[in-house]
Amino acid sequence: MSLPRCHEQMSCIRSSRGIVKLVYRSVRFLVRYSFLLGLFVMLFASCETDLTDLNVNPDEPLDADPNYLFSYALQQGMGNYNSDVNLEQWGVMNWMMYLASREGVEVGREYPVPSGKDEFWREQYTNTLSNTQVIINMAQADATMINMQAAAEIWKVLVISQLTDLWGDIPYSQALQGISDNVLSPGYDTQAQIYEAMLQTLRDATERFTSDQKFFDAQSDLIYHGNMQAWRALGHSLMLRLATRINQVDAETYASVLEFLSDKPLISSVGESAIFPFNAVRKNHLWETMYRGESVVQNNPSKYFVDLLSATNDPRKRVFFEEAPLSFLPFIQKYRGIPNLLPNTSEEWNDYNLNSTFGIAGDWGDISKIGQWFLRDATPGIVMSYSEVCFLLAEASLNGLWGESAASLVQKGVRANMELYNLYGDEDSFIAGEEIEDYLNSLPDAGLEQIITQKWISFAFEQGYQAYAEYRRTGFPVLTNYFGEPIDQSIFPLRLPYPNSEYTLNRANYNQAVANQGPDNEFTAMYWIPE
Repeated sequence: MSLPRCHEQMSCIRSSRGIVKLVYRSVRFLVRYSFLLGLFVMLFASCETDLTDLNVNPDEPLDADPNYLFSYALQQGMGNYNSDVNLEQWGVMNWMMYLASREGVEVGREYPVPSGKDEFWREQYTNTLSNTQVIINMAQADATMINMQAAAEIWKVLVISQLTDLWGDIPYSQALQGISDNVLSPGYDTQAQIYEAMLQTLRDATERFTSDQKFFDAQSDLIYHGNMQAWRALGHSLMLRLATRINQVDAETYASVLEFLSDKPLISSVGESAIFPFNAVRKNHLWETMYRGESVVQNNPSKYFVDLLSATNDPRKRVFFEEAPLSFLPFIQKYRGIPNLLPNTSEEWNDYNLNSTFGIAGDWGDISKIGQWFLRDATPGIVMSYSEVCFLLAEASLNGLWGESAASLVQKGVRANMELYNLYGDEDSFIAGEEIEDYLNSLPDAGLEQIITQKWISFAFEQGYQAYAEYRRTGFPVLTNYFGEPIDQSIFPLRLPYPNSEYTLNRANYNQAVANQGPDNEFTAMYWIPE
Protein backbone atom coordinates (compact mmCIF):
# COMPACT_ATOMS: atom_id res chain seq x y z
CA MET A 1 0.00 0.00 0.00
CA SER A 2 3.01 2.28 0.24
CA LEU A 3 3.89 4.81 -2.40
CA PRO A 4 7.07 3.02 -3.56
CA ARG A 5 5.12 -0.17 -4.18
CA CYS A 6 2.58 1.76 -6.20
CA HIS A 7 5.34 3.23 -8.36
CA GLU A 8 6.54 -0.29 -9.21
CA GLN A 9 3.13 -1.02 -10.69
CA MET A 10 2.73 2.12 -12.78
CA SER A 11 3.28 0.20 -16.03
CA CYS A 12 -0.09 -1.48 -15.59
CA ILE A 13 -1.81 1.85 -15.01
CA ARG A 14 -0.55 4.15 -17.73
CA SER A 15 -2.82 2.58 -20.36
CA SER A 16 -5.89 3.74 -18.50
CA ARG A 17 -6.87 7.34 -19.23
CA GLY A 18 -9.23 7.26 -16.30
CA ILE A 19 -6.47 6.69 -13.79
CA VAL A 20 -4.42 9.50 -15.26
CA LYS A 21 -7.29 11.84 -14.56
CA LEU A 22 -7.55 10.43 -11.07
CA VAL A 23 -3.85 11.03 -10.39
CA TYR A 24 -4.16 14.61 -11.63
CA ARG A 25 -7.16 15.28 -9.44
CA SER A 26 -5.46 13.66 -6.46
CA VAL A 27 -2.46 15.95 -6.78
CA ARG A 28 -4.88 18.85 -6.54
CA PHE A 29 -6.52 17.22 -3.55
CA LEU A 30 -3.10 17.02 -1.87
CA VAL A 31 -3.05 20.77 -1.45
CA ARG A 32 -6.75 20.88 -0.64
CA TYR A 33 -6.75 18.37 2.26
CA SER A 34 -7.72 15.38 0.11
CA PHE A 35 -7.57 11.73 1.00
CA LEU A 36 -4.09 11.00 -0.29
CA LEU A 37 -4.08 7.46 1.00
CA GLY A 38 -7.24 6.70 -0.95
CA LEU A 39 -5.20 7.23 -4.09
CA PHE A 40 -2.51 4.85 -2.85
CA VAL A 41 -5.09 2.20 -2.08
CA MET A 42 -6.59 2.37 -5.57
CA LEU A 43 -3.20 2.28 -7.27
CA PHE A 44 -2.26 -0.79 -5.25
CA ALA A 45 -5.52 -2.50 -6.08
CA SER A 46 -5.07 -1.80 -9.80
CA CYS A 47 -2.46 -4.56 -10.14
CA GLU A 48 -4.73 -7.21 -8.68
CA THR A 49 -7.96 -6.38 -10.51
CA ASP A 50 -9.05 -5.65 -14.03
CA LEU A 51 -8.11 -2.18 -15.26
CA THR A 52 -11.76 -1.36 -15.89
CA ASP A 53 -12.32 -1.51 -12.13
CA LEU A 54 -10.14 1.56 -11.78
CA ASN A 55 -12.34 3.75 -13.90
CA VAL A 56 -14.65 4.49 -10.95
CA ASN A 57 -16.27 7.57 -9.54
CA PRO A 58 -13.62 9.12 -7.24
CA ASP A 59 -16.37 10.66 -5.13
CA GLU A 60 -17.64 7.26 -3.99
CA PRO A 61 -16.35 5.63 -0.76
CA LEU A 62 -13.12 3.68 -1.15
CA ASP A 63 -12.25 0.23 0.16
CA ALA A 64 -9.20 0.21 2.40
CA ASP A 65 -7.87 -1.58 5.45
CA PRO A 66 -8.85 0.58 8.45
CA ASN A 67 -6.17 -1.08 10.57
CA TYR A 68 -3.43 0.06 8.21
CA LEU A 69 -4.96 3.52 7.92
CA PHE A 70 -5.15 3.91 11.69
CA SER A 71 -1.59 2.75 12.28
CA TYR A 72 -0.32 5.14 9.61
CA ALA A 73 -2.40 8.05 10.95
CA LEU A 74 -1.11 7.52 14.49
CA GLN A 75 2.48 7.45 13.31
CA GLN A 76 2.11 10.55 11.13
CA GLY A 77 0.27 12.38 13.88
CA MET A 78 3.42 12.20 16.00
CA GLY A 79 5.18 14.34 13.41
CA ASN A 80 8.07 13.69 11.07
CA TYR A 81 11.72 14.41 11.56
CA ASN A 82 12.01 17.51 9.35
CA SER A 83 8.94 19.32 10.64
CA ASP A 84 9.49 18.32 14.25
CA VAL A 85 13.11 19.47 14.37
CA ASN A 86 12.54 22.69 12.45
CA LEU A 87 9.33 23.67 14.20
CA GLU A 88 9.00 22.13 17.63
CA GLN A 89 12.63 21.66 18.66
CA TRP A 90 14.45 24.59 17.12
CA GLY A 91 11.46 26.91 17.32
CA VAL A 92 8.82 26.31 19.98
CA MET A 93 11.12 24.62 22.52
CA ASN A 94 13.53 27.54 22.26
CA TRP A 95 10.66 30.00 22.77
CA MET A 96 9.59 27.98 25.81
CA MET A 97 13.17 27.94 27.17
CA TYR A 98 13.62 24.20 27.29
CA LEU A 99 16.38 24.61 24.73
CA ALA A 100 18.72 27.37 23.63
CA SER A 101 21.22 27.97 20.87
CA ARG A 102 24.86 28.38 21.78
CA GLU A 103 25.12 30.84 18.89
CA GLY A 104 22.91 33.29 20.78
CA VAL A 105 20.27 35.46 19.12
CA GLU A 106 20.40 38.28 16.63
CA VAL A 107 19.14 41.56 18.08
CA GLY A 108 15.77 42.29 16.49
CA ARG A 109 15.25 38.61 15.57
CA GLU A 110 14.93 37.07 19.01
CA TYR A 111 12.02 34.85 17.92
CA PRO A 112 12.51 33.86 14.27
CA VAL A 113 9.51 32.07 12.73
CA PRO A 114 10.46 28.37 12.41
CA SER A 115 10.99 27.06 8.90
CA GLY A 116 9.18 23.79 9.58
CA LYS A 117 5.72 25.31 10.00
CA ASP A 118 4.62 24.81 6.38
CA GLU A 119 5.74 21.19 6.35
CA PHE A 120 3.96 20.47 9.64
CA TRP A 121 0.68 21.93 8.29
CA ARG A 122 0.98 19.90 5.08
CA GLU A 123 1.86 16.58 6.69
CA GLN A 124 -0.84 16.81 9.35
CA TYR A 125 -3.60 17.58 6.86
CA THR A 126 -2.50 15.28 4.05
CA ASN A 127 -0.89 12.40 5.93
CA THR A 128 -2.60 12.27 9.31
CA LEU A 129 -6.04 13.83 9.00
CA SER A 130 -6.85 12.60 5.49
CA ASN A 131 -6.29 8.98 6.46
CA THR A 132 -8.15 9.44 9.73
CA GLN A 133 -11.09 10.88 7.81
CA VAL A 134 -11.16 7.88 5.47
CA ILE A 135 -11.76 5.66 8.51
CA ILE A 136 -14.56 7.94 9.71
CA ASN A 137 -16.21 7.95 6.27
CA MET A 138 -15.96 4.17 6.02
CA ALA A 139 -17.50 3.77 9.46
CA GLN A 140 -20.41 6.04 8.61
CA ALA A 141 -21.33 3.52 5.93
CA ASP A 142 -20.64 0.44 8.07
CA ALA A 143 -22.29 0.18 11.49
CA THR A 144 -19.87 -2.55 12.59
CA MET A 145 -17.05 0.04 12.57
CA ILE A 146 -18.64 2.25 15.24
CA ASN A 147 -15.74 1.74 17.70
CA MET A 148 -13.18 2.45 15.01
CA GLN A 149 -15.04 5.65 14.18
CA ALA A 150 -14.95 6.75 17.81
CA ALA A 151 -11.20 6.28 18.17
CA ALA A 152 -10.53 7.92 14.81
CA GLU A 153 -12.61 10.95 15.82
CA ILE A 154 -10.65 11.27 19.08
CA TRP A 155 -7.37 11.17 17.16
CA LYS A 156 -8.68 13.69 14.63
CA VAL A 157 -9.60 16.12 17.41
CA LEU A 158 -6.20 15.74 19.04
CA VAL A 159 -4.43 16.61 15.78
CA ILE A 160 -6.82 19.44 14.87
CA SER A 161 -6.40 20.93 18.35
CA GLN A 162 -2.64 21.19 17.82
CA LEU A 163 -3.12 22.88 14.46
CA THR A 164 -5.65 25.43 15.67
CA ASP A 165 -3.58 26.18 18.76
CA LEU A 166 -0.63 27.03 16.51
CA TRP A 167 -2.49 29.00 13.83
CA GLY A 168 -5.91 30.00 15.19
CA ASP A 169 -8.61 29.90 12.49
CA ILE A 170 -8.02 26.94 10.17
CA PRO A 171 -9.99 24.82 7.66
CA TYR A 172 -12.12 22.40 9.67
CA SER A 173 -15.76 21.85 8.73
CA GLN A 174 -15.01 21.94 4.98
CA ALA A 175 -11.57 20.33 5.21
CA LEU A 176 -10.86 16.71 4.21
CA GLN A 177 -13.73 16.64 1.71
CA GLY A 178 -11.69 16.62 -1.51
CA ILE A 179 -12.94 13.22 -2.66
CA SER A 180 -16.17 12.82 -0.73
CA ASP A 181 -17.69 16.21 -1.56
CA ASN A 182 -15.31 17.72 -4.13
CA VAL A 183 -14.41 20.62 -1.80
CA LEU A 184 -11.10 21.76 -3.23
CA SER A 185 -10.81 25.14 -1.50
CA PRO A 186 -12.02 24.73 2.08
CA GLY A 187 -13.13 27.71 4.09
CA TYR A 188 -11.72 28.52 7.51
CA ASP A 189 -13.67 28.07 10.74
CA THR A 190 -13.08 30.45 13.61
CA GLN A 191 -11.17 29.02 16.55
CA ALA A 192 -14.23 29.47 18.77
CA GLN A 193 -16.29 27.38 16.33
CA ILE A 194 -13.56 24.74 16.15
CA TYR A 195 -13.37 24.40 19.93
CA GLU A 196 -17.12 24.07 20.20
CA ALA A 197 -17.12 21.38 17.50
CA MET A 198 -14.15 19.50 18.96
CA LEU A 199 -15.74 19.27 22.40
CA GLN A 200 -19.01 18.04 20.93
CA THR A 201 -17.18 15.48 18.79
CA LEU A 202 -15.36 14.14 21.83
CA ARG A 203 -18.56 13.98 23.84
CA ASP A 204 -20.24 11.98 21.07
CA ALA A 205 -17.25 9.75 20.38
CA THR A 206 -16.70 8.72 23.98
CA GLU A 207 -20.36 7.73 24.26
CA ARG A 208 -20.20 5.72 21.03
CA PHE A 209 -17.94 2.89 22.19
CA THR A 210 -19.69 -0.46 22.54
CA SER A 211 -18.49 -3.96 23.40
CA ASP A 212 -20.78 -5.43 20.73
CA GLN A 213 -18.66 -4.42 17.73
CA LYS A 214 -15.12 -4.86 16.47
CA PHE A 215 -12.16 -2.59 17.06
CA PHE A 216 -8.70 -2.09 15.58
CA ASP A 217 -6.24 -4.93 15.83
CA ALA A 218 -3.88 -4.73 18.79
CA GLN A 219 -0.83 -4.41 16.52
CA SER A 220 -2.43 -1.57 14.53
CA ASP A 221 -3.43 0.46 17.57
CA LEU A 222 0.08 1.66 18.35
CA ILE A 223 -0.98 3.58 21.45
CA TYR A 224 -3.46 1.38 23.34
CA HIS A 225 -3.13 -1.97 21.57
CA GLY A 226 -6.84 -2.42 20.91
CA ASN A 227 -8.09 -1.27 24.32
CA MET A 228 -11.33 0.61 23.62
CA GLN A 229 -11.82 1.73 27.20
CA ALA A 230 -8.39 3.33 27.23
CA TRP A 231 -9.35 5.31 24.12
CA ARG A 232 -12.54 6.39 25.85
CA ALA A 233 -10.55 7.64 28.84
CA LEU A 234 -8.20 9.50 26.47
CA GLY A 235 -11.21 11.15 24.83
CA HIS A 236 -12.50 12.35 28.21
CA SER A 237 -9.03 13.55 29.22
CA LEU A 238 -8.69 15.44 25.95
CA MET A 239 -12.05 17.10 26.66
CA LEU A 240 -10.60 18.25 29.98
CA ARG A 241 -7.53 19.71 28.25
CA LEU A 242 -9.57 21.61 25.65
CA ALA A 243 -12.15 22.90 28.11
CA THR A 244 -9.39 24.14 30.40
CA ARG A 245 -7.75 25.95 27.51
CA ILE A 246 -10.84 28.09 26.94
CA ASN A 247 -11.79 28.50 30.60
CA GLN A 248 -10.92 32.21 30.70
CA VAL A 249 -13.03 33.10 27.66
CA ASP A 250 -15.86 30.58 28.04
CA ALA A 251 -16.33 29.76 31.70
CA GLU A 252 -19.80 28.34 31.07
CA THR A 253 -18.55 25.67 28.68
CA TYR A 254 -15.64 24.90 31.00
CA ALA A 255 -17.99 24.29 33.92
CA SER A 256 -20.33 22.22 31.74
CA VAL A 257 -17.52 19.93 30.62
CA LEU A 258 -16.26 19.45 34.18
CA GLU A 259 -19.77 18.49 35.25
CA PHE A 260 -20.02 16.03 32.35
CA LEU A 261 -16.67 14.48 33.28
CA SER A 262 -17.44 14.19 36.99
CA ASP A 263 -18.53 10.54 36.64
CA LYS A 264 -16.58 9.60 33.52
CA PRO A 265 -13.32 7.62 33.33
CA LEU A 266 -10.18 9.70 32.77
CA ILE A 267 -6.56 8.63 32.40
CA SER A 268 -6.05 7.63 36.03
CA SER A 269 -2.61 6.03 36.35
CA VAL A 270 0.86 6.27 34.83
CA GLY A 271 0.23 3.02 32.99
CA GLU A 272 -2.89 4.46 31.34
CA SER A 273 -1.00 7.41 29.83
CA ALA A 274 -1.26 7.69 26.04
CA ILE A 275 2.24 6.72 24.91
CA PHE A 276 3.51 6.34 21.35
CA PRO A 277 6.11 3.55 20.97
CA PHE A 278 9.04 5.03 19.09
CA ASN A 279 11.57 2.36 18.16
CA ALA A 280 14.43 1.61 15.79
CA VAL A 281 12.06 2.02 12.82
CA ARG A 282 9.81 4.84 14.05
CA LYS A 283 12.60 6.85 15.63
CA ASN A 284 12.25 9.41 18.39
CA HIS A 285 12.94 12.76 16.67
CA LEU A 286 15.10 14.15 19.46
CA TRP A 287 17.31 11.08 19.23
CA GLU A 288 17.57 11.56 15.46
CA THR A 289 18.70 15.14 15.95
CA MET A 290 21.43 14.11 18.35
CA TYR A 291 22.47 11.18 16.16
CA ARG A 292 22.88 13.46 13.16
CA GLY A 293 24.96 15.87 15.19
CA GLU A 294 22.61 18.81 14.62
CA SER A 295 22.14 19.37 18.34
CA VAL A 296 25.65 20.72 18.84
CA VAL A 297 24.40 24.20 17.96
CA GLN A 298 20.63 23.97 18.12
CA ASN A 299 19.63 21.66 20.95
CA ASN A 300 21.19 22.59 24.26
CA PRO A 301 19.34 22.63 27.59
CA SER A 302 18.64 26.23 28.51
CA LYS A 303 20.06 28.10 31.45
CA TYR A 304 16.54 29.04 32.56
CA PHE A 305 15.47 25.39 32.72
CA VAL A 306 18.64 24.14 34.42
CA ASP A 307 18.63 26.96 36.98
CA LEU A 308 14.95 26.42 37.82
CA LEU A 309 15.46 22.74 38.64
CA SER A 310 18.72 23.41 40.46
CA ALA A 311 17.15 26.10 42.65
CA THR A 312 14.44 23.69 43.81
CA ASN A 313 16.73 20.66 44.10
CA ASP A 314 14.49 18.79 41.67
CA PRO A 315 15.64 15.14 41.34
CA ARG A 316 14.51 15.14 37.71
CA LYS A 317 17.72 17.03 36.86
CA ARG A 318 19.55 13.82 36.08
CA VAL A 319 16.69 12.78 33.79
CA PHE A 320 16.62 16.05 31.86
CA PHE A 321 20.36 16.82 31.79
CA GLU A 322 23.73 15.18 31.70
CA GLU A 323 26.46 16.44 33.96
CA ALA A 324 28.73 18.92 32.23
CA PRO A 325 31.89 17.12 31.01
CA LEU A 326 34.18 19.45 32.96
CA SER A 327 32.13 19.35 36.15
CA PHE A 328 34.66 17.01 37.75
CA LEU A 329 36.62 20.21 38.32
CA PRO A 330 35.60 21.83 41.63
CA PHE A 331 34.91 25.24 40.10
CA ILE A 332 32.58 23.93 37.33
CA GLN A 333 28.83 23.50 37.97
CA LYS A 334 27.52 19.96 37.66
CA TYR A 335 24.59 21.11 35.53
CA ARG A 336 24.78 24.22 33.36
CA GLY A 337 22.63 25.48 30.50
CA ILE A 338 22.91 27.86 27.55
CA PRO A 339 21.39 31.35 28.00
CA ASN A 340 18.19 32.15 26.13
CA LEU A 341 17.84 35.48 24.33
CA LEU A 342 21.45 36.49 24.92
CA PRO A 343 22.69 38.49 21.88
CA ASN A 344 25.38 36.70 19.93
CA THR A 345 27.66 39.74 20.38
CA SER A 346 27.40 39.80 24.18
CA GLU A 347 30.58 39.59 26.23
CA GLU A 348 28.73 37.23 28.59
CA TRP A 349 29.53 34.41 26.19
CA ASN A 350 33.12 34.63 27.38
CA ASP A 351 31.96 32.92 30.58
CA TYR A 352 31.01 29.77 28.66
CA ASN A 353 33.69 27.23 27.86
CA LEU A 354 31.80 25.66 24.98
CA ASN A 355 34.75 24.07 23.24
CA SER A 356 36.71 22.95 26.29
CA THR A 357 40.06 24.68 26.33
CA PHE A 358 41.17 21.82 28.58
CA GLY A 359 41.02 19.62 25.53
CA ILE A 360 39.20 16.74 27.18
CA ALA A 361 35.50 17.35 26.72
CA GLY A 362 34.81 17.73 23.03
CA ASP A 363 32.26 20.33 22.01
CA TRP A 364 30.48 20.65 25.33
CA GLY A 365 32.98 21.79 27.96
CA ASP A 366 31.05 23.18 30.92
CA ILE A 367 27.60 22.78 29.30
CA SER A 368 25.13 19.97 29.96
CA LYS A 369 23.67 17.86 27.18
CA ILE A 370 20.06 16.71 27.13
CA GLY A 371 19.66 13.68 29.40
CA GLN A 372 20.05 10.23 27.89
CA TRP A 373 16.46 9.32 28.84
CA PHE A 374 15.33 11.46 25.90
CA LEU A 375 18.09 10.45 23.50
CA ARG A 376 17.22 6.83 22.75
CA ASP A 377 15.53 5.84 19.52
CA ALA A 378 12.94 3.99 21.61
CA THR A 379 12.20 6.83 24.05
CA PRO A 380 8.37 6.87 24.13
CA GLY A 381 6.42 9.78 22.73
CA ILE A 382 3.97 11.24 25.25
CA VAL A 383 0.58 11.98 23.70
CA MET A 384 -1.19 12.69 26.98
CA SER A 385 -0.03 11.67 30.42
CA TYR A 386 -1.64 10.96 33.75
CA SER A 387 0.41 13.80 35.24
CA GLU A 388 -1.19 16.29 32.83
CA VAL A 389 -4.65 15.10 33.87
CA CYS A 390 -3.73 15.66 37.52
CA PHE A 391 -2.58 19.22 36.80
CA LEU A 392 -5.75 19.95 34.81
CA LEU A 393 -7.87 18.69 37.70
CA ALA A 394 -5.80 20.74 40.15
CA GLU A 395 -6.72 23.86 38.17
CA ALA A 396 -10.35 22.75 38.18
CA SER A 397 -10.09 22.42 41.96
CA LEU A 398 -8.79 25.99 42.21
CA ASN A 399 -11.85 27.06 40.24
CA GLY A 400 -14.19 25.20 42.58
CA LEU A 401 -15.15 22.60 39.97
CA TRP A 402 -13.46 19.47 41.34
CA GLY A 403 -13.76 17.93 44.77
CA GLU A 404 -10.17 16.89 45.49
CA SER A 405 -7.77 19.53 46.78
CA ALA A 406 -5.43 21.29 44.35
CA ALA A 407 -2.42 20.52 46.56
CA SER A 408 -3.15 16.80 46.54
CA LEU A 409 -3.61 16.78 42.77
CA VAL A 410 -0.36 18.68 42.17
CA GLN A 411 1.50 16.14 44.29
CA LYS A 412 -0.10 13.31 42.31
CA GLY A 413 0.89 15.01 39.06
CA VAL A 414 4.52 15.49 40.05
CA ARG A 415 4.76 11.94 41.38
CA ALA A 416 3.22 10.59 38.17
CA ASN A 417 5.72 12.49 36.04
CA MET A 418 8.67 11.10 38.00
CA GLU A 419 7.23 7.59 37.96
CA LEU A 420 6.78 7.75 34.19
CA TYR A 421 10.50 8.44 33.80
CA ASN A 422 11.20 5.50 36.10
CA LEU A 423 8.84 3.24 34.15
CA TYR A 424 10.58 3.87 30.84
CA GLY A 425 14.09 4.59 32.15
CA ASP A 426 17.05 2.75 33.63
CA GLU A 427 19.10 2.85 36.81
CA ASP A 428 21.05 5.93 35.71
CA SER A 429 17.90 8.05 35.63
CA PHE A 430 15.91 6.29 38.34
CA ILE A 431 14.37 8.57 40.96
CA ALA A 432 14.16 6.83 44.32
CA GLY A 433 11.01 6.90 46.41
CA GLU A 434 12.59 8.94 49.18
CA GLU A 435 13.75 11.55 46.65
CA ILE A 436 10.19 11.85 45.36
CA GLU A 437 8.81 12.26 48.87
CA ASP A 438 11.40 14.88 49.83
CA TYR A 439 10.63 16.92 46.74
CA LEU A 440 6.86 16.69 47.20
CA ASN A 441 7.20 17.86 50.79
CA SER A 442 9.12 20.92 49.60
CA LEU A 443 6.44 22.12 47.17
CA PRO A 444 4.81 25.51 47.89
CA ASP A 445 1.07 26.11 48.01
CA ALA A 446 -0.77 24.96 44.91
CA GLY A 447 -1.71 28.21 43.18
CA LEU A 448 -2.07 28.55 39.42
CA GLU A 449 1.59 29.46 38.94
CA GLN A 450 2.72 26.36 40.82
CA ILE A 451 0.35 24.13 38.84
CA ILE A 452 1.38 25.45 35.43
CA THR A 453 5.09 25.50 36.30
CA GLN A 454 4.97 21.85 37.28
CA LYS A 455 3.03 21.08 34.12
CA TRP A 456 5.69 22.96 32.13
CA ILE A 457 8.41 20.80 33.69
CA SER A 458 6.47 17.63 32.86
CA PHE A 459 6.18 18.71 29.19
CA ALA A 460 9.96 19.17 28.79
CA PHE A 461 11.51 17.93 25.52
CA GLU A 462 8.35 15.93 24.68
CA GLN A 463 5.32 18.20 24.47
CA GLY A 464 6.52 21.60 23.33
CA TYR A 465 3.24 22.49 21.62
CA GLN A 466 1.29 21.96 24.82
CA ALA A 467 3.76 24.00 26.87
CA TYR A 468 3.54 26.81 24.31
CA ALA A 469 -0.27 26.84 24.50
CA GLU A 470 -0.34 26.84 28.29
CA TYR A 471 2.22 29.62 28.52
CA ARG A 472 0.21 31.85 26.18
CA ARG A 473 -2.95 31.07 28.15
CA THR A 474 -1.57 31.66 31.64
CA GLY A 475 1.75 33.51 31.43
CA PHE A 476 3.42 30.79 33.52
CA PRO A 477 6.11 29.97 34.20
CA VAL A 478 7.48 33.51 34.27
CA LEU A 479 10.19 33.27 31.61
CA THR A 480 13.24 35.47 32.13
CA ASN A 481 16.31 36.37 30.12
CA TYR A 482 19.96 35.87 31.05
CA PHE A 483 19.86 38.79 33.49
CA GLY A 484 16.75 37.53 35.28
CA GLU A 485 14.40 40.08 33.67
CA PRO A 486 10.96 38.97 32.40
CA ILE A 487 10.94 38.51 28.64
CA ASP A 488 9.56 41.25 26.38
CA GLN A 489 5.97 40.17 25.78
CA SER A 490 5.57 42.68 22.94
CA ILE A 491 7.81 40.58 20.69
CA PHE A 492 6.82 37.12 21.91
CA PRO A 493 5.07 35.08 19.15
CA LEU A 494 1.40 34.32 19.80
CA ARG A 495 0.83 32.15 16.72
CA LEU A 496 2.39 30.97 13.47
CA PRO A 497 1.79 32.73 10.14
CA TYR A 498 -0.15 30.61 7.65
CA PRO A 499 1.78 28.47 5.16
CA ASN A 500 2.61 30.07 1.82
CA SER A 501 0.50 27.42 0.10
CA GLU A 502 -2.64 28.84 1.68
CA TYR A 503 -1.96 32.28 0.25
CA THR A 504 -1.26 30.92 -3.22
CA LEU A 505 -3.72 28.01 -3.50
CA ASN A 506 -6.60 28.94 -1.18
CA ARG A 507 -6.35 32.71 -1.36
CA ALA A 508 -10.01 33.72 -1.13
CA ASN A 509 -10.53 31.72 2.06
CA TYR A 510 -7.14 32.80 3.38
CA ASN A 511 -8.11 36.45 2.89
CA GLN A 512 -11.40 35.88 4.69
CA ALA A 513 -9.60 34.23 7.60
CA VAL A 514 -7.23 37.18 7.91
CA ALA A 515 -10.17 39.59 7.80
CA ASN A 516 -11.89 37.64 10.59
CA GLN A 517 -8.93 36.86 12.83
CA GLY A 518 -6.46 39.67 12.28
CA PRO A 519 -3.14 40.18 10.48
CA ASP A 520 -1.35 37.04 9.37
CA ASN A 521 1.67 37.54 11.57
CA GLU A 522 2.94 36.05 14.82
CA PHE A 523 1.36 38.75 17.01
CA THR A 524 -2.34 38.05 16.39
CA ALA A 525 -3.70 36.41 19.53
CA MET A 526 -5.54 33.13 19.87
CA TYR A 527 -9.24 33.19 20.72
CA TRP A 528 -8.53 31.61 24.11
CA ILE A 529 -5.88 34.13 25.17
CA PRO A 530 -7.60 36.48 27.65
CA GLU A 531 -7.37 40.17 26.81
